[in-house]
Amino acid sequence: MKGTVCVLAMILVFAGACFGLSFPDGQRQLGEAVLGSLTVKDGAVVVNVASGGCTARESFKVHVEKSGGAEGDIPHYVLTFERIAADDCKAFLPEGVDLVFDLEKDLGLSGRYTLSVANRVRPGKKPQ
Repeated sequence: MKGTVCVLAMILVFAGACFGLSFPDGQRQLGEAVLGSLTVKDGAVVVNVASGGCTARESFKVHVEKSGGAEGDIPHYVLTFERIAADDCKAFLPEGVDLVFDLEKDLGLSGRYTLSVANRVRPGKKPQ
């Protein structure tokens, strides 16, 4: 039974790759971005994304969705970073660029809360 489940999972992954079912992963692809890194500190969230030299904060829309409460009455928010503008520039930036979003000023989050990020993060590999 375990072997059957494993084989079925491998077939689904392979089929998804063949039919292009994946998250946008590059400077020109629109939609939910795969992040190169993610840091939350000093009242800001910093995301690393692929860039050809023209990627800026305005290239992204950050969706802030209030989710069920965390501990007690503390609200929980889920952030999703969506690329809304393709970067057609041709600079060679294998490390990508870091974009900083102030949690209060840019995303409207204040007081006590918890947050999570819905995007996939590819640790150890910089965006292409």
